[in-house]
Amino acid sequence: MAPTTKKSSSTSQPVRDFAKRPRAKVGKRAPAKVNATDTSFKTATVAVRSQGQSLDKSKQQQGKDATLSSAAKRMELFSSRGNTLSTLQMSLRHHAAAVRASGLKGIRDAVQSLSALDVDLGVAILEANLPSLLPHLCRCWLDDDDDVRSLALNLYGDILKCLSSSPESADLKCLGPFVPFLCAYASSALNSLDRSIRIDGASIVAMLASAVQSPSFSQLMSTQFKVSATTRELCHHADSLLPSMERLLSSISFGRRASSDRSKEKQKANSTGGQKRSRGGKSASEQTKKVSSTKGSSTTDSILLSLAFLLRSSLASDNYNLNEIKHSVSDKTKRDLCPSLYVSGECSFLKGGSCQSNSILLVRGTKSRNKEKVSSIRDLPTIQDGETDSSANNTLDESIQEDASSSPKEKDTHIMEKVQQMTSLLETLRMKFVELSHLGKKTDETGLMMPSNDIETMDVLVQIIRLSHSRFLSNYQSLCKSHTFRQMNTSASSKKREKSGKKTVKGLENVDECLAAYQSSVDKVLMLLLENFPIRPSFDATSNTERYEFTNACMCSALAELGGGSLFGEEKKNSSQWVASVFSYVLPRLVHDNNHYTDESSNKEDDSYSESIATNMLLKVVMKLLLPGGSTTGDNTQAYLLEDVSKRHELLDAFAKAFFPRLNCPSTPHNLIYASSSTVELERKVTKMASTAAGRTACILVTRLIAESTASFFIPSSDTEYTLLLIQMLSVLPTYVISWEGNFPTESGLVLASILSVIRQWKTSDDGAQESISPATFQLALEELCLGLRHSLEALFIPISDSPEVQPRKKRKKVNLKQTCVFERLPEQVQKLAIGLVGLLQSPTEATTKNLAKLCSKAFISHNFTADGDQENDAISLNMANYIREVIHFSRRTMPMPTYLSFLLDGSDIERAAGISLLQHQGPDNVFLYDAAIEQLSRFLTSSTREKPSQKVLPMVRPIIEKWLLAPTKNKDMESASNDTIRLLVKGRAAVSIVSAFALDEVLSYNSSDDFVPPDFLALDSKFDQLLLDCILRLIEASGNLWSKGSYFDDLEAHQLYLARLLGPAAVLLRYRSGMLQQFLETVSKRIITQSSQQKRGESSSTSAVVEIYIKSILMVLKSKEPVLMTSMVQRIDDIQRVLLSSAQSIETAVSTGPLAHLGGKLQHHVKTMCNCNQ
Repeated sequence: MAPTTKKSSSTSQPVRDFAKRPRAKVGKRAPAKVNATDTSFKTATVAVRSQGQSLDKSKQQQGKDATLSSAAKRMELFSSRGNTLSTLQMSLRHHAAAVRASGLKGIRDAVQSLSALDVDLGVAILEANLPSLLPHLCRCWLDDDDDVRSLALNLYGDILKCLSSSPESADLKCLGPFVPFLCAYASSALNSLDRSIRIDGASIVAMLASAVQSPSFSQLMSTQFKVSATTRELCHHADSLLPSMERLLSSISFGRRASSDRSKEKQKANSTGGQKRSRGGKSASEQTKKVSSTKGSSTTDSILLSLAFLLRSSLASDNYNLNEIKHSVSDKTKRDLCPSLYVSGECSFLKGGSCQSNSILLVRGTKSRNKEKVSSIRDLPTIQDGETDSSANNTLDESIQEDASSSPKEKDTHIMEKVQQMTSLLETLRMKFVELSHLGKKTDETGLMMPSNDIETMDVLVQIIRLSHSRFLSNYQSLCKSHTFRQMNTSASSKKREKSGKKTVKGLENVDECLAAYQSSVDKVLMLLLENFPIRPSFDATSNTERYEFTNACMCSALAELGGGSLFGEEKKNSSQWVASVFSYVLPRLVHDNNHYTDESSNKEDDSYSESIATNMLLKVVMKLLLPGGSTTGDNTQAYLLEDVSKRHELLDAFAKAFFPRLNCPSTPHNLIYASSSTVELERKVTKMASTAAGRTACILVTRLIAESTASFFIPSSDTEYTLLLIQMLSVLPTYVISWEGNFPTESGLVLASILSVIRQWKTSDDGAQESISPATFQLALEELCLGLRHSLEALFIPISDSPEVQPRKKRKKVNLKQTCVFERLPEQVQKLAIGLVGLLQSPTEATTKNLAKLCSKAFISHNFTADGDQENDAISLNMANYIREVIHFSRRTMPMPTYLSFLLDGSDIERAAGISLLQHQGPDNVFLYDAAIEQLSRFLTSSTREKPSQKVLPMVRPIIEKWLLAPTKNKDMESASNDTIRLLVKGRAAVSIVSAFALDEVLSYNSSDDFVPPDFLALDSKFDQLLLDCILRLIEASGNLWSKGSYFDDLEAHQLYLARLLGPAAVLLRYRSGMLQQFLETVSKRIITQSSQQKRGESSSTSAVVEIYIKSILMVLKSKEPVLMTSMVQRIDDIQRVLLSSAQSIETAVSTGPLAHLGGKLQHHVKTMCNCNQ
């Protein structure tokens, strides 16, 4: 290395302007530059909360609304924190229970936030997200954590609540395709090894069956239970859920120490299988100790309610077939249980189950069909869709061949399995009833004393027994069509099974033995119910007795349904043991119900609900006792459960006094079935009873009694007292129909059909049969019934006014289309029954015909004067209005002729012409709007009598026709197209049309070769002819004035059409009335000459249009071919030719110097051509 040399001072270092920046030490910042400028600054804000709260909240709400609207456009579901559904669903697969619960809370918040949007929009968003939401939700039903399952159940309840909020989706049709999928997870929960999951599975079944967020016993007993789409779909899967529900019901106990036993069982399970810990750090056994004392009874009631709703949903399908038990691949609803669209092969669920899986899956991918047991239905391998189709088609063909080649022995096996399942369920219910009855106390009297805490559990259990037996009977009816039974003795069969050691139903050999075993179980349940009937409150019970009356009513209904028939013809043997007890209980309750509805203090909501249902059940029991029942073995024999005739009469009399008391009718002189006087309280009582479910059941009972007894009404050996009692109840039925106000059309149709059946047989029976049946009582009772029905049916057609005040006379011109009556609210089929009854009774009252005329008038206005006939009122159809006219027309001989004619005139609405006021645009063509009504009126008037209607009917309606003829002449201002002007023109045209209809009818009936109708046939005088002529001329003149004021007709074709319609009826009178055509020509020619002279002097501005329409009218009449021909008559009569030539010459001379000279020449040429004159 070379030695360093020392530099001189002249080569010293330069100034350190660009000196190297010193490096910072480790852990310290580098020093700032010397020339660095500090640009940092500090700010301070003052937040005044008291002045800006409302503004801040409004901004937050605006931001939230904007977010909701943007998400609504994308049909996206998200929570209030902004988390989307896909993000929240990812957390549901997390291993931590807290994260899964947090995700469910977010999804619940997202679903509940839809209530801030429009109802239809919120439902649409939820429906769009259901395919991705439901699979993740159902997976949480099987979660090990109790809180996660609880949140999942609440989330499904929120979904049901949101979907039910919209009227369009209230049927839950959007959930229908997912029901098989939901049932698969529900069955998986019911078959879980964890008891708490099985209990939650019962809650899932309850929500699926009821389609309600929180099912209750009141909804189970509701008479207005609406079957949703999910319920109808669930009935196809009830067979796979019932065995699991039965096992769950068997695992619970109704004893006093049930809750402590369950806690011990839980602790034992946790000690052997590991304890589950909650997020708070406490073990599940410690939590169970706290809640077991309060949750025991609620768990029992929840399981029972779930089973009850499941059985009720299984009865929703009317075409339920017992032979469709096998879960074959050909059934699409069973194959849809698979959650994935792309699975290896064709799959279907079979019976059986394991923890967290619905059942054993049979994978049909190959011909060998190996059964594979999977831990979960989510573990199925997915493949492409193309590979699935071929295997699915092959499997489907093979399964169809198997079903077609199934032997009768295999079918019997399926039937036996079904019957054994129902027998096992009934035996389980019987054992639970025994356990529950041990909680009560037997007394010296008959019955059982139960505490109030267990009474609702008893109600649910009794309802399950009823529903289970009803389900068996629905299946048994379809079974009778495909299987022939042999007569068996159930007691001998039961002893034979006990002797051979076969105490269970699984060891039975054929279908008949299975049915005998079921009948034996029914007999045991029947005896058990009878031993504990009635239920009485214990001495320390604090609840009211009405609650126990409801329970006893349920037991009465169960006794009647279980003991009402036997599978092997042992009805009398079984019924004799319970009919006496039920009869002695029901009879005094009917008297109590009679006094209950008159007591105003019994309007409490909590008491009236249970009492109304109890009364409804008792009435169904009464129906069982009073109606004859056919044998279930297939023969046509009928027998009464209540064999004593005197007891049946006593029960029927108490029933009639309670629900169908004798009312007053002022038109009945004998008072055999009507009372001489009735109080207002009694009428209010009937009206109040009619609106209840018990009232409707009572009406159905009466209709069935009438259907059973109508054939024996006119038999001399029939029971007259029993028949008169039925006629008395029949007389009160119209009051029920009127009280319903059209809300129950099915029941209204049954009532009207029953009345028709009695009246029709009475009208068609011969005189000898009537005289042989006590004419002093029975015949008078039927006549009194007809008189009373005519009076009571009047209220069916009276409008239901919103206020009792009557509108003034001057304000009634405007028709009120929104005011309806009970008749208008009924369906058209029921309306025809009511009108048919009016026609069958004949002699309708004046009030009835008056109201029916208003209905016909309203129907014509509503369907012809509203926009395209699309009215928002409940007016009857035009076909129904024509049917009313036909019925009244056929009954005209049984009513005064003035009343009948008033009905026809008022029903046409020509007098008021109220429909004109509904028109938005007025014009001359509005004169023809009532042509359809005029045609109907003319047809019925000319056919009112068989002979000479013009001599009998026309003089009676002449005052009205004269009034209508004078109407156009009274209007001074014919130049404006106002409502009054059009209304008067309509009346005048109607009058001319009616008279022309009588004239044409006389021409057709006279059938003579004369040119005119003789005065003897058409009784009109010269004064009336002058009124007709003046009215015709006034119509022509008014049309000309209206033409000149507006551009209604701009072409000649419209002019010709208008005149043809206007002068059509007038041409008939000018043709067949002697001297009227000459008078018409002379009068028109004089008016044309007068108005032409006025036009020349400039006195009138609209005379040109009037003169023009006068000339065109003469041409139209002379050229008329339809409905009459003028040319032949003019050529035959010289006097008419002379007047016609003179009038044409005068008209041509008057208009020769004006703008209408061409029309005058045209008229002159046509007249000369008709008269064969060349001058």
